[in-house]
Amino acid sequence: MKGQYFSFDAIIGSVIFVLALLALLSYWHSVRTYLDYQNADLPREAIRISGLVFTPPSSVDCSKITHLGFAYSWSDKQLNADVLDCATSFKESDLKSYFGTGYNVSIEVKNLKTGASFSIGPGIGSISNAQEVFPIRRRGTVYNSTSKEDYPALIDVYVYR
Repeated sequence: MKGQYFSFDAIIGSVIFVLALLALLSYWHSVRTYLDYQNADLPREAIRISGLVFTPPSSVDCSKITHLGFAYSWSDKQLNADVLDCATSFKESDLKSYFGTGYNVSIEVKNLKTGASFSIGPGIGSISNAQEVFPIRRRGTVYNSTSKEDYPALIDVYVYR
């Protein structure tokens, strides 16, 4: 009778050991992947640029912009529709200099109310032959001061080389 209990304890103990080992290996793998993600240049630059999207620009006038952001102010993180419209005419080299990066940048803004979208810089189709592409999706609100309307939007930032 005592041998039966011992074998049952051994089976349960080995199952718990295997589950604990799998949990530890899974945690180690996720931490290692996260650290690799944080230390790579392209993801770090994509995170930085996606944060700059929600900062105010140096000027609302397109011809006087020295660094690019789309928010109204530091306290109001709504995106300015006028600056977004003006930025659709920017070229790839303009975006590189305005964001202060050595990588190419493309931004897609999708209106969640209507489903319409527009690109800032080259569109997604033109970056298909890039060596490395790192996308970041942010959510925000675009406010149009002339029509006094706002809409929720998805902002996809693509950083690539």
